[in-house]
Amino acid sequence: MNDAALGRELIARAEAMIPTLRERAPQDDKNGFTSKDTFREFREAGFTRIAQPKRYGGLELPLSVLAQVEIAIATGDQSAAWSYAVTQGHAHHLSMFDDRAQKDVWGDNPDTLIASPYNPMGQASTTDGGYHFKGRWRYSSGCDHCDWFLLGGFVDGDESRFCTFLVPRTEVQIVDDWDVFGLKGTGSKSVVVEGTFVPEYRVVPFGPGTEDFDFPGFAVNRAPALRIPYILVFNRSITATSIGGLAGLIDEMVEYLAPKVSIVSGKPLSTHPDTLLALGQAKATLEELKILAVHDLDALEAMAAAGNIPGEEEINLYRYRAQETSARCADAARALFEESGGGGMYENMPIGRIYRNIVAARNHPAAAMWKESARAIGTNLFGGIAEKRRRF
Repeated sequence: MNDAALGRELIARAEAMIPTLRERAPQDDKNGFTSKDTFREFREAGFTRIAQPKRYGGLELPLSVLAQVEIAIATGDQSAAWSYAVTQGHAHHLSMFDDRAQKDVWGDNPDTLIASPYNPMGQASTTDGGYHFKGRWRYSSGCDHCDWFLLGGFVDGDESRFCTFLVPRTEVQIVDDWDVFGLKGTGSKSVVVEGTFVPEYRVVPFGPGTEDFDFPGFAVNRAPALRIPYILVFNRSITATSIGGLAGLIDEMVEYLAPKVSIVSGKPLSTHPDTLLALGQAKATLEELKILAVHDLDALEAMAAAGNIPGEEEINLYRYRAQETSARCADAARALFEESGGGGMYENMPIGRIYRNIVAARNHPAAAMWKESARAIGTNLFGGIAEKRRRF
């Protein structure tokens, strides 16, 4: 099976899982993490190897396939899609590390998954052959399913030396403190490293200026998909889940409203002008954002295949379009929720849960900083050089 056919097959498998994911979502919310059964099925379906190098059992498929799989999964449950999406973003990132680091993670088990977070809450002190590393981080999505962690920190207290450190789970303590109103099923708990040695080959720079950095992994991984600047891939992975969340909300709204009659007019709610407007605009937004996600990832991959690196202006543009995705989905979701009436507020109704997930997703830096990206684009239009950002 060629890559195109395999990509279509994986998308179809993800779409086939939507009913099961919808059924599991309420219990995953109560548990505070995505079920092990779901991740087992993701592995069996081949989803967890889409962004992984072929050298370690991965598929190296176009990242537009990954986005479409994420959208399908999120149509069933955005929390499950979010937990999955971050692991794939991390697989893509690990491909840029020294090959020894990749072997540490995937050498014995190609199904190994990786969590984060990247926030520079770690303290690294230079020592022979590497770093002494410690810290505490919040928001480690999907950590219960992962055996390695990519953790952010500054080297020797120098904020210009912002790096990502690869640490095994054996050195990480997971703190069950995930008590939130949205994306409950992501299990984005805090993690703590009391103090461990991280060899130099398990560390790469992170942040501004690394878009054109010659990462050591490029020496062994030459697929164009694995050479796209990491942060642009991560932005798209995170925000693709909001597209799927919106798709799921539209489906639930249609199913919920179809048999309803207005208590005021006695007419079917499916004929109410405001309801039709909200649904029509949401559907149009959904289809536009799906097309844009595929287009941008394919364009970035074509650029990488030609040996080109996106410049600062292009990076800001691609970043903005990915980030704004979550904002537009949240706006559309709010309009839909306002048409759900009192029924949408009940805990046993999926409408409220899906709405909360979409709103919560908007707060992640990978989505929330769209205004800053837009300002950077505007600065460039006036001939200025926008200040590079540390994260996302």
